[in-house]
Amino acid sequence: MKMTTAIFDLDGTLLNSLGDLCDSVTYAVEKHGFPPVSMEQTRIRIGNGVRKLVERSIPEESRTDEMIDICLADFRAFYGEHMMNRTHPYEGIVSVLETLKENGVTVGVLSNKYDSAAKALIEHYFGDLVSITYGERPNIPRKPDPTSVLQLLDELGGDKETTLYIGDSATDMQTAVNAGLTAIGVAWGFRSAEELRASGADALAYEPSDLLPLFEYGVPDVSKAEKALTGYGFGFHYFATKDEAVSYLRDTCAGKSVSMGGSMTMKQLGFPENFADSTDVHWHWIDKGVYCQTPDVYLSSANGLSETGEIVNIDGKCNRVAATLFGPKRCIFVCGVNKLRPDLQSAIERARNIAAPLNAKRLNKITPCAVDGRCHDCKSPERICRAMVIHMGVPSGFESCEVVLIGEKLGY
Repeated sequence: MKMTTAIFDLDGTLLNSLGDLCDSVTYAVEKHGFPPVSMEQTRIRIGNGVRKLVERSIPEESRTDEMIDICLADFRAFYGEHMMNRTHPYEGIVSVLETLKENGVTVGVLSNKYDSAAKALIEHYFGDLVSITYGERPNIPRKPDPTSVLQLLDELGGDKETTLYIGDSATDMQTAVNAGLTAIGVAWGFRSAEELRASGADALAYEPSDLLPLFEYGVPDVSKAEKALTGYGFGFHYFATKDEAVSYLRDTCAGKSVSMGGSMTMKQLGFPENFADSTDVHWHWIDKGVYCQTPDVYLSSANGLSETGEIVNIDGKCNRVAATLFGPKRCIFVCGVNKLRPDLQSAIERARNIAAPLNAKRLNKITPCAVDGRCHDCKSPERICRAMVIHMGVPSGFESCEVVLIGEKLGY
């Protein structure tokens, strides 16, 4: 389902404002004889409005309502003059907002920062890429209360089913949950991926460009993929984190012969180092030409995985895809959730227009896709797209074939 409305948090999501917030709160508390605050202290205190930030930065024994009011006034005065000194958009955010506008997605911003500052920052850094901005306003409860986000959604003309709420904190995820919106946590902000998951994130974005497929296709449906894949006879395991998946793969492969083709996913998971000492590993990335075609277990990733149960891979030399078809006793496809698409056609599109260009660029191939990131179905002698394999079921010669899906971004 295409998403038509986006509501973004501001600090830690669109803008890295940590430096100016730290400078301003330090000015306010030092003026009254209190210790300065660090960037890390500021980072963990952000998210519930500037009054709460100032309150948390005053030593507990001096934290009276009167002192909070005095320091808050000093903070606002200083921040109003200095809020654009060190603040900047996260790399790639402007491009994403431009793409959303081109694609007809309406964008709003909801912040617990006081309203005038939020509006000034959005106007300065993003202009007409954002339609409406709400900051903290009198008599309107702050996030995670859903009042403000539902008011903003109504003014934007959006509906809950086709809206993504995007933020970097537990407060943001709770706001989305309370409002009945799809919650997208961004891992580049002020909080951890673990906090975002625990607070109700429906999906995570690890860099701004990860947001675009979520608007095009919606949040990946893992349960639908599991039902389809197991219906075709594939085994299926889902792990929320890399560490959980590594433990499973290490235990599964211990004491066996294992072969791998080139795989950025496996490299990012820390293999072959993470294998048990008893595992007999054959990986042509490390020992060129050393390849075992009949191992106990063959490990591969996929360039595209569909919620309808197909596994898509593109290859050049084709040894990688060949071993997923014949030879091993068992084949395991290890994929990050970023590989998952709604159907076969979109999985193929991902393989051709995301995975293949990135691999061509990584391998320094002289191909059009390595330059502009899009498939040209070219006739270049260095083309890496020599074969496309679509698994629609378990090859009959295998004892078993399974998909290990990991709820993090991995590989190309």
